[in-house]
Amino acid sequence: MNPPPYLLAQGSNPAPMPLRSHASLPRLRLADPADRAMIDFLRDPPLTVAEDYSLQAAIDRMFQLGARAFLVVRDLSVVGVMTSSDAARSTPRHSRVADAMTPTDDVPAIGWDTLADSTVRDLVEIFDGTGVNYLVVLQNHGASLSSVRGLIQRKRLQRQLSSPWSLRAAGI
Repeated sequence: MNPPPYLLAQGSNPAPMPLRSHASLPRLRLADPADRAMIDFLRDPPLTVAEDYSLQAAIDRMFQLGARAFLVVRDLSVVGVMTSSDAARSTPRHSRVADAMTPTDDVPAIGWDTLADSTVRDLVEIFDGTGVNYLVVLQNHGASLSSVRGLIQRKRLQRQLSSPWSLRAAGI
């Protein structure tokens, strides 16, 4: 098995890949394994952008691709995430992606081992309880090396669920 491609300490930066249409997303139930809600970067390489890239050009690219998030990279390492929400909050003084991104230390994350033992219901509880819109999935390769294995997006999960989004709304 190949090592995950997006190491926080070292990695690679492939060309952006096209996104799946909403119609091709698998339907999920609350009892399904949580990893079914994840965009797995071993199968679908992530969209990336360099931290020194022009913010306006990155926003334009995000719009062109219909993307909601980019992993931000520096020297082949992931240093942050730039979401459409980050872009919307940007001001004229923000000229580079690094000015608007959320640094990796501030990005909500879940470990691959935890995700593997979780259900979609657990993800809904996390999203409902915290209000975050994204969860980065990290895979550890020892004490000092982690990689970004995948991404879980709140809005994508909402589209995939065949039952009500909120556990409170579902009476659960």
